[in-house]
Amino acid sequence: MRSIESNYKSIAQKRLDLGVYPNLVRAITGREFSRKSIVKAFKKLMPKEEYVRNETKGLVDYLEHCSMGLEEVEIKLK
Repeated sequence: MRSIESNYKSIAQKRLDLGVYPNLVRAITGREFSRKSIVKAFKKLMPKEEYVRNETKGLVDYLEHCSMGLEEVEIKLK
């Protein structure tokens, strides 16, 4: 079973120059993870010092947007 955390760890090892959030974006882009999975991974992987609590929804919304396939984005925009 695919896992956001395992994808993230694999990417983070290759891209040490990027922070946690950019690597998380790369780990989920185009992979169609559910929002629930994204929120769980976000809470587990993102250090609380790197974001303000009231920014959480916006950050997760962007991750969800990145996770969607192109067809889903087009349908959502209509």
